[in-house]
Amino acid sequence: MMKKIWVMTAVAAAVMALAGCNENTGKAASGAQAPAKADVKTEAQAPAKADAKAPAAAEEKSADTQKSGLTGDDAVAYAVGQSLGSYIEKTNRQQEEFGLKLDPAKVIDGFTDGMTGKDKLQNVDKQKLLMDFDAKVKAKAEEAEKKKAAEEIAKGNKFLEENAKKEGVQTTESGLQYKVIEPAKDANAPKPAKDSVVTVFYKGTLLDGKVFDQNIGKDPVSFPLNAVIPGWSEGVSLMQKGSKYRFWIPANLGYGDRPVGQIPANSVLVFDVELVNIKTAAEAKAEEEKAAAEQKKQEEEQKAAAEKAKADEQKAAAAQAKSDEKKADAKPAETKPVKVEDASGSVPADKKVK
Repeated sequence: MMKKIWVMTAVAAAVMALAGCNENTGKAASGAQAPAKADVKTEAQAPAKADAKAPAAAEEKSADTQKSGLTGDDAVAYAVGQSLGSYIEKTNRQQEEFGLKLDPAKVIDGFTDGMTGKDKLQNVDKQKLLMDFDAKVKAKAEEAEKKKAAEEIAKGNKFLEENAKKEGVQTTESGLQYKVIEPAKDANAPKPAKDSVVTVFYKGTLLDGKVFDQNIGKDPVSFPLNAVIPGWSEGVSLMQKGSKYRFWIPANLGYGDRPVGQIPANSVLVFDVELVNIKTAAEAKAEEEKAAAEQKKQEEEQKAAAEKAKADEQKAAAAQAKSDEKKADAKPAETKPVKVEDASGSVPADKKVK
């Protein structure tokens, strides 16, 4: 089933503005698109720390604005118009792919009339006019999407048909194709079960050779074999530990008609896979639980050590405070005169108590 697409056009934006639905613009756009991964660096940056260079930067921007001949509210007004024009030009260019480009001169004419209170279509239901055109754009877009999907499917089927004839390539009942690149050194090496957790090195490419994912040259990765696309689950189940295979996965055993990242819809996927290790589901679960228990123990030990350090610090502070208090309450000792006499019973002048 073809995915339903949503096309944000300049006309759609005009319909929303006419109906006073500006608040829904963002919701409509985001609700029809695949959710993108938030980039912490671009969408969640901490406020920049102010520094001495900020005023200078502001002055430079002000100077640039003055060079344009526009300052203050005039610059803002121009920025609003330029942004709207740029957006409409971009969406109009996209619509041109479907043969539905609008005359820019007429767009500017309508914009100017709207800004000056004029209306050449005063007796026309503009909302219906715009919505009808928007529906036409969407229909053309869906038609183009279906055509593209059919072309991609035909290309994939042709490739698989020719690839199946090549030496060493085997085709399973499901349509998965594979080739043994390097067999396991141990002829009795085990094969994974459908629910095994496998550890692998892999590289994924499209038919044109473009790499969309790989971990070769990095650490091997582990995952449950029943948690991946059908082509992977079936293919890796054929492998023995220590072997290397190449798989050609038809779209219906991959991501189907869903585009995923760099992978277009209805793509045949090519994977080179090296099976490094195999664990049963029970072994993987036991190791996971053991690791979780060790992590919990470590966290508890760290917490206990932190609490002891805090208690020791508080105890030392209390002892110090008590010592300081005793010193403050202590009275100074009285000094008594010391009488020093010589053999004659007289006190030498330099020993007299003053």
